[in-house]
Amino acid sequence: MPVIKLITVGLPIALGVVMIGIGGINFAGPSLARENFALWGYPAGFHRVAGSLGVVIGLLVVIPVTARVGAIGSTIFMLVAVATLIRTRDWGHLPGAAVLTAASLAAITIHP
Repeated sequence: MPVIKLITVGLPIALGVVMIGIGGINFAGPSLARENFALWGYPAGFHRVAGSLGVVIGLLVVIPVTARVGAIGSTIFMLVAVATLIRTRDWGHLPGAAVLTAASLAAITIHP
């Protein structure tokens, strides 16, 4: 399989799986997730909102018909996450969020 074809097929699947996984963890709300959302200034229980959005966006990215919409949603979601991390000076989480933002942008460009 050519590399371009592998990226075109594999990137949305990988992005979707990561978004679903992170969304599921945030929704479940282990103590670390709840503490982080509180440190970022979000109200109690917001981890469930973010988790639900992450799962839905991840599912949209994985389904070929909705992959572009999911990639756009993922980009918006991750840009908000990056802005939150910069605003609260949480530099430890920023590299991962930046990589997911870049992957989301790449997923938009490979889906016409």
